[in-house]
Amino acid sequence: MTQDVFHEKWEKGLTAYLRKLDETRTFGCTQHHKNGDPAKHGYIIALKDGETDAEVISRFNVLGCEKFKEDFEKLIGKPHTLARHLNSSQVMCYNFFRPMISDDGSKSRWRHANSALVKFVKETLGVSITEKADCQFEYEDSETKKTFKKYAKYKGRGENSQFDFFVRDGETKIYIEIKFTESSFGAWSTSNISEHGIINHCAYVEKGYKGMVEKSPFLTQECKDTILSFSEEEFANRKNPFNLQYQLFRNALKADANTYSVFIFPSANPKPQKEFEAFKDNLIDGQNHIIALKWENLTTYMSPEFKEKYIRILE
Repeated sequence: MTQDVFHEKWEKGLTAYLRKLDETRTFGCTQHHKNGDPAKHGYIIALKDGETDAEVISRFNVLGCEKFKEDFEKLIGKPHTLARHLNSSQVMCYNFFRPMISDDGSKSRWRHANSALVKFVKETLGVSITEKADCQFEYEDSETKKTFKKYAKYKGRGENSQFDFFVRDGETKIYIEIKFTESSFGAWSTSNISEHGIINHCAYVEKGYKGMVEKSPFLTQECKDTILSFSEEEFANRKNPFNLQYQLFRNALKADANTYSVFIFPSANPKPQKEFEAFKDNLIDGQNHIIALKWENLTTYMSPEFKEKYIRILE
């Protein structure tokens, strides 16, 4: 399947999904569009007068019982700008994992795993956790944040250290990144950065990431040498694998003997699939702590609502 065919399939599917929920809804427009009239898309829900994003997200995007809908903003923290869009991977992540965590009534964003998450982790990753495991959506890694705070003066662009879903049970940690319709995992953009900004940014990467790269037990030595020879010219021209595959590296660098980095994306989405296959060239053969899972292979763990919204539209 080509990227264009994939895009046409999911947009058509989500348009039909919205029409099934409410055939009177008006389609919205993308925030970024070419000159001329912005195109309307069936996966974007236009707000009615007096209607809020939160109301639309709750009614059309969050799946499950009223409790799940009420908990969304409390457990997510801050919804993404595009969380109202039906293809939001942030909401997709919540819809998949929310039934796998506890309802303890806590005001905290932390929740415990339930038996469904214990089963999912064991069967897909081969990792044992208990129902005492702590879980959080949009987890901001304090260790990474502390490391980069020291080098903030070099920052050319913001360092986003939030992870879609995080599980911690004793020494075992699992970082999970979710993709749905995105056409890439995300590079570190060099657009609109001045020459001085590029110099500072390279210093930021070298100082902030050097220790992580050197300590990684799963990157090949050749990959480490390439990253650590990071040059301003390579960064400006996007020739270094680190900034070309930034999000993949950022997550993979968390992996160690007790830590797993997991990426979930559709096998039907060709570009993320190809990016991850290319990224594996940087990894030591046989490692099993940096893992790709495909949505189409996880239907056993999905609610009927989830399958209808996200999976059947790709068939």
